[in-house]
Amino acid sequence: MKIVIRTVVFHFVCILFFAFFYYYFKDDFHPKPLDKDLHAVDYLLLSTTIQTGVGISDIYPVSFYGKIIMIIQQFLMLLTHVFTLYVFTL
Repeated sequence: MKIVIRTVVFHFVCILFFAFFYYYFKDDFHPKPLDKDLHAVDYLLLSTTIQTGVGISDIYPVSFYGKIIMIIQQFLMLLTHVFTLYVFTL
């Protein structure tokens, strides 16, 4: 049961952490309707969408740093099982 709780907490921390980075680097991301104003909830939605593996969002990266941040989150999402099964069980 501890592994399940740690996994859920790990995902929530990743979602909040990357939502903060997306909000901080908000000039590196644009919405599909370019005239739409973005709020913190939009970046939280983007982070949740990436973390769950869905990947469909109204916001997309337009700069090098925005793309790198998104790639890091996707890579971290793929490695979640390694972290939760091996690192947390040590």
